[in-house]
Formats: sequence, C-alpha cells, structure tokens
Amino acid sequence: MDRACKGRFLPRRLPRPVPGNTCTMTTDTTLAAALAEAWRGGRPLTADTATRLAPADEAGAYAVQREIAATLGWFAEGRPHAWKMGASTRTAEPTASPIADRALRTAPVELGPRDRHTLVGVEVELAVRLARPLAPGCSAAEARAAVGEVLAAIEICDVRAEAWPTLPPLFRLADQQMNGWLILGSGVADGWSDGYAAGEVVMTVNGAEQLRARAAHPLGDPLYLLPWLAGHAAGQYAGGLQAGDIVTTGTWTGLYAARPGDRIHAAFEGIGEVALSISAE
Repeated sequence: MDRACKGRFLPRRLPRPVPGNTCTMTTDTTLAAALAEAWRGGRPLTADTATRLAPADEAGAYAVQREIAATLGWFAEGRPHAWKMGASTRTAEPTASPIADRALRTAPVELGPRDRHTLVGVEVELAVRLARPLAPGCSAAEARAAVGEVLAAIEICDVRAEAWPTLPPLFRLADQQMNGWLILGSGVADGWSDGYAAGEVVMTVNGAEQLRARAAHPLGDPLYLLPWLAGHAAGQYAGGLQAGDIVTTGTWTGLYAARPGDRIHAAFEGIGEVALSISAE
C-alpha cells in the first residue's frame, strides 16, 4: 500500500471543498438528509434515488457519514466510540465508518422487523477494545499493544436503500458502510495474540453448521488496518481513537443473508462466542 512507510500508515488529508463548487456539496447534503430520514422512518430510498445522490468521491461519502451522525445525535461527547474498517485486499483502498452508540449491543440479541431496513447481513468478526489511545502514525506494534480485549462479534449489515447489490460503492460507504448493528459476545481481556489470526471460527444457523474455517480473515492479520484507522479517525473526529473504543476488524465468514426465524451462533477458537436470533415476522 502506497501510504505505508516502514510499517506506518499516514493519515489521509481530506480535500477541502472547492469555492464555488456547490453542486457536489448540495448533492451530499441532500443525500445526508434523505438517509437521516430513512433512519428515522424506516423507509429506504429507491435504488434510482440512491444512485442519483451517490457521492462523487470518498471525501463526500465521509462528509455524509458525519452529517448523518450529527443530525441524529449518534455520539455521546460528540465522537464515535466504535468503528468498522475494511479492505478487500492489502493493496485495496481501506474504508471505514463510525458506528452509532445505539448500534452497539451485547449478545445474545434478538432483532425484530423494526431493527432492519432492507437486509440482515450477518458477518462474523473479531472486535477489539482499546486499552489506550491510538495516535495517527502509530506502528503495527503500537497498535497491537493498544488492544485490551478481543471479542467475538457479529456485524449486522443493512442498507437504507433498495436493491443494495446494484448500488454504487460510494453510496454504500456514505450509508455508514452498510452498518446496522454491532453485537459483541464474549472474549479475552489479556491483549492481542498473533495466534488469534490463525484460529478457527465455526458458524451455525438453526443448530446446523454453516461454516467452519481456519485463518479466514481476508487480510491474514485482523489488525492490519488499525494503524490506518488511527489516522483516518483523527481526521474525521477530534480525539480520534481513545481507550475504551471498539474496532471491528472485518468478516471471517463473508455475508450471510439471514431470514426471519434464524438462530445464529458463532465461536472463535480460544477467544469467545456470540449469538443472535431474528424474530419471525
């Protein structure tokens, strides 16, 4: 990755709006207002509207994320306490989204019809809770040392627009990178061990094994993007990453589209487990 230098990630400087360039800013503001209304009322945008209002670039998508959070009052003390991060490969551009305080749940959890918009996408992950602040420019070793707890987790992916697989990636990024909920299970509180990346995860649905995999994180190292996130978070919100913050590190299982009545359980070898049920409609 071209922003890596001796194991360090440099925070990206977000471009400032160009004077007189009101079209992009108006479109992003319109999208933020439409998404905030979808969050409030539960009615998703049409695919045509979502595509038409999609941001032109990542800076616009992140601006929409911030505006939605401010409009809906998602963060106590004005800053996120949880983040998701991801990249398809080590050479792909990383992306991230803050997670609303209201979206953090402790397992076991039951989700009902009002807890979703268009999707209940189950992604089994490891989440970490930081024991100390993590500053921009930190090294991989410093990022590992900052981890206090490692937790089994399920991220529920949801989209506030119809026909989500057809939508532009920048719309999905603006829409909180498809985050709906983050469900935290049990874990360990003795910091990060590199052996966790080689562990086994087992996911069951309604008591039947759905997936069993070892060392299945797409980047090999679940903490690979944590130094990058330290810079990104500080560029988005004053304070950046602080002690007690939760970071979810990317799915080991891919996305499973859950159905009403599903009972989902996942366990990470030597770490912990997490459970979720979807109420029948």
